[in-house]
Amino acid sequence: MSDYQHIDTCRFTASSIAPLMKADCLKSGGTSIANVQIDSRQCTEGSLFFALKGEKNDGFAYLSDVAKAGAAAVVVPKSRAQEASKLVSCPVLAVDDVLTALHDLARRYMQRFPSIKTIGITGSCGKSTTKEALSRITAVLGSTAKTPGNLNSEYGLPLSMFGLHAGTRYGVFEMGIDHVGEMDRMVGILKPSIALLTNVGISHLEKMGSQKIIAEQKARIFHTGIETGFVSSSCKHIDVIERIAGRHLVRYDSKDISAIDLGLDGWMITYEGHSFHVKSVGRHLLEDVVGAISVGRYLGAKAGDIAEALEGFEPMHGRSFVHRSDVTIIDDSYNASLDSTNSILTYLSGLSWKGAKKVVLGPMKELGALSNHAHRMVARTVASSTFNQTYLYGAEMEEASLELKKLGYRGLVSYTRDFEELEGMVHKHMQGGDLFLLKASRSVAMERLIPSLQRRSPGYAS
Repeated sequence: MSDYQHIDTCRFTASSIAPLMKADCLKSGGTSIANVQIDSRQCTEGSLFFALKGEKNDGFAYLSDVAKAGAAAVVVPKSRAQEASKLVSCPVLAVDDVLTALHDLARRYMQRFPSIKTIGITGSCGKSTTKEALSRITAVLGSTAKTPGNLNSEYGLPLSMFGLHAGTRYGVFEMGIDHVGEMDRMVGILKPSIALLTNVGISHLEKMGSQKIIAEQKARIFHTGIETGFVSSSCKHIDVIERIAGRHLVRYDSKDISAIDLGLDGWMITYEGHSFHVKSVGRHLLEDVVGAISVGRYLGAKAGDIAEALEGFEPMHGRSFVHRSDVTIIDDSYNASLDSTNSILTYLSGLSWKGAKKVVLGPMKELGALSNHAHRMVARTVASSTFNQTYLYGAEMEEASLELKKLGYRGLVSYTRDFEELEGMVHKHMQGGDLFLLKASRSVAMERLIPSLQRRSPGYAS
């Protein structure tokens, strides 16, 4: 069972938990609730399952599977409560809105632990790296719960909060948004003690409308009751952010520390006389580490504690993670924005490398009217880079392909909308010593290339 799904031992049952969600309880039972789930496949004995309806799936369709797994109770819309009671033998909690009920329960659960210091982290990119680095620092100070993986939306945040327990001192949570109003809903659940904003890009522009609106919406993490707030000094629209926040925010900058660039081995950082090695590749990830250091210092961590906590730190897979074999793969495929894509391209372009440098780029999603412009801008960065070969995948990348030809890019350019064809293109010219960068939006799942690249590398032994 994943930590985030666990509920602190408090003898919650369907009957006792119903008032916390304004729910009507049908078929009340005494089974203790052990964990909270929104994915039927994760349900186990004692699960409380919220039958959420998403864009692609309706949790209600999986009630029978959940019951067979031993669920303690299910949460369904009132309009379908009687139908649900015929499908399952466990208690049914009927609510006006299932997502609101999940939020209500998480908020009431959080109220059981008023002494926990919570830190909310938002931004167009860099949230996960900052969260992972900061949680390592706070773990030195006391028991820490954190967002597992990428559960950072109005669906994931409440699930993450169930990882808190009576012994927790710090909760470090990502708060990612992709539409107007989502931050307000999440702040309504968590109300973080401290908040940090990494940057504002054009991710999710399609739903938000403009970069100014993105900045305004992310700035709402700095709610009126917040203790203090942090923002990267390189963040765009700080004036807008501070206006919405209604307060001056503490700036942090990678220039605040001494850092020696070790290339693909990361950075050797010296902070207040203490040196330590982090394996974060690129200056954008260094900035995220510095943000974590700034918050950790504010919380009372000593420089020596910070150095010890971050020694050997490396980002999560998909965030400029380095896979080494006969070919070296920089997996930056977790997400892609214009800023993050240009940043890693520029950094690797300046990297000294004996073999060939190759980049595999997939589309940057949800950019709305700026999509074509953004993909042309990426092409311009590639055109002035030291990459020998560029492989472009997906409908949006056709614009980049045309732009590279227009700019007279000297390297090899291959473009396709078919993933199997992409694999073939990449393998055709692969040689030992190659350096590959994989970059695309999460929905593309560009990391699918990694196993085949490693299998096809010259020195691979089956």
